[in-house]
Amino acid sequence: MSKSIILKAIFAIAVIGGAIFIIIKDEPATPTGDINSIQPLPEQDNP
Repeated sequence: MSKSIILKAIFAIAVIGGAIFIIIKDEPATPTGDINSIQPLPEQDNP
């Protein structure tokens, strides 16, 4: 086997392995603050 084929195979395995690792470890970030709280708008002066 030539060196380039071995390098391509190692690169392909690394890319696929990295993609699988990212997909498994990827967790959506929890939103900060209370989503259900509704804040009233501040009162505005008459324009």
